[in-house]
This record gives sequence, structure tokens and C-alpha cells, in this order.
Amino acid sequence: MSDVDPRDPSGAWSGGYQAPRPAPYGVSPYATPSEHEHEHEHERPFVEMADVWTALLGTISVLIVGVVATFIWVWVAPRAIAVKDAKGGVSLVTPETKAFAGADSTYFLVTLGAGLLCGAVAALVARHRGLAVTVALGGGGLLSGLMVAWLGRWLTGGPLLHWANHVSPGNHDLFIQLQARPFIMTWPIAALVVTFFVALATTNRAPS
Repeated sequence: MSDVDPRDPSGAWSGGYQAPRPAPYGVSPYATPSEHEHEHEHERPFVEMADVWTALLGTISVLIVGVVATFIWVWVAPRAIAVKDAKGGVSLVTPETKAFAGADSTYFLVTLGAGLLCGAVAALVARHRGLAVTVALGGGGLLSGLMVAWLGRWLTGGPLLHWANHVSPGNHDLFIQLQARPFIMTWPIAALVVTFFVALATTNRAPS
């Protein structure tokens, strides 16, 4: 019989081991990550080069859509009729015209549709690049909204002094101009709302 007493001084059975075996990582619910795993976590940068390219290319893509939206607004928006007299004065043929409100409403609908489209495409293609997609849709959408308003006015002959200097006396279609400036935020807000709800719908839920 072995002289080794398998019991510790307190008399409790230790099973032949002087100390309990360490549980492997992942077995115990109280196990902590190793230092090696912490090092891997710190190696990943907050912003990767892929995020920069995604934000840049995404913004450019949104601006291209903005050019198309501009031509749609110019084509669809109602135009007021203005008359230029022989002395160069300009006045509306119908002062109570609703063309200005119609142009604003058309701008709102066009940019709303463009924002929803950009948000849906971004959510399907690159939603895992959250920060980059937010920058592209927010910044690109705001720039596109400004571009549609400015480019649409320029393509139709505005502003007023420029328009008056380039038309002959008589009745002419007046240039379009966005009166409701808050509508410029329609595009970025619509795009970000779409990506927000897509992110909520596709979030991985922890198993119960």
C-alpha cells in the first residue's frame, strides 16, 4: 500500500491531486479571455481602409443619383408663367399661381424617393459597414439635396436677374426654385431611416 495519503490535512478527499485542475477556457461561465485574445481585439482599428473607400464611393454614387433626380425635378415640376415688359420689368401672369408650391412638393417627392432608394440599396449591399454607410448616406444625401435645388434652378434659367437678362419681352416659363428650404433634409433623413429599420430587422438576437 502506498505511503502517500490521498487526503489533505483537513481530511477531505482530493482524488490524488493536491489542487483542482484548471477548467479550460469556455467551460466555466466565469472564464475570462486570455491575454492573446485581448491582443487580437486591440489590433483591429476603429476605421478600416475599406470603410474609407465605402464612404467615398457611396457618397459619389449618391451624388450621381442626385444628378438624375435634378433632371426629374426639372422635367416634372410645374412652372409659373412670367411676363417681361419692354422696360425689363418682370411680373407674374397669375399672381395667385400655385406653381411655386407645386415645385416644392415635387422636389420633396423626388428627393424622398431618391433617399428611400439609396437607403435600400445601401442596406442590401453594405449594411455591415455601419459608419461608412452613415457617412455616405448622410453627407451624400445632404449634398445631393443641395445640388438638386441649385442645379435645378440653374438649368431653368435662374436666378431672377439672370433669367430676366436672357429672355425677350413677352410671356415665358419662370425658372423653378425651392422655397421650402427644410425640404433639403428630406433625402438624408429618408435614407438613414431606411438603414436604421433594416438594421433593427436584421440584428442577430441572442439565444434565450
